[in-house]
Amino acid sequence: MKEYVLTDSRPMTVEEYVEFEERSDVRHEFVNNQLIPIPGTTRIHNTICINLALLLRLLLKKGAFDIFQENVKVQIAPGKDYTYPDIVVTNDPIDLEGGDAYFIKHPCVIIEVISKNSRIEDSVDKFIRYKNIESLQNYLLVDSEKSWVELRYKTALGEWEANTYFLSDEKFPVPILGLELNFSDVYEGVNFNTPIS
Repeated sequence: MKEYVLTDSRPMTVEEYVEFEERSDVRHEFVNNQLIPIPGTTRIHNTICINLALLLRLLLKKGAFDIFQENVKVQIAPGKDYTYPDIVVTNDPIDLEGGDAYFIKHPCVIIEVISKNSRIEDSVDKFIRYKNIESLQNYLLVDSEKSWVELRYKTALGEWEANTYFLSDEKFPVPILGLELNFSDVYEGVNFNTPIS
């Protein structure tokens, strides 16, 4: 269940949210003018995020795409809904010009690295929110507890469909980017037997 942070007796504005985040030791989503703390992650989660960001940076044409990892906010609904995806890719000229220091407003790809604690939130609740981003074409769920990826993609008719990929597939596509990523590269340095203490 989500833990909300109360924001006085009146709704917080986006400007107040940005200012609050700059001072906060904990990151927060901003949903319907309320703050939602974002929990910390595991070493495996972080390793997968780094691998994905590095792969995308190496494979995508410089200047045509920007890739951000974990600490850059995405605007889902202006003035109401902002979150921190694990990986976000944009090729929109407005985002590429960097006119907004805090938000990506036109992502084409969002990737969430999921765990048992975030699986439902990322695959259901966040996806319902992310679908409101008109520019979004691909949404990927990358598992941090086994080698498994789900690709959700928007069809030409605007409907969302999904495909699942396993380690035995060796690769999975990111269609809007014209890429295939190797499981071995995405999960490099990951040991699923690492104990959590």
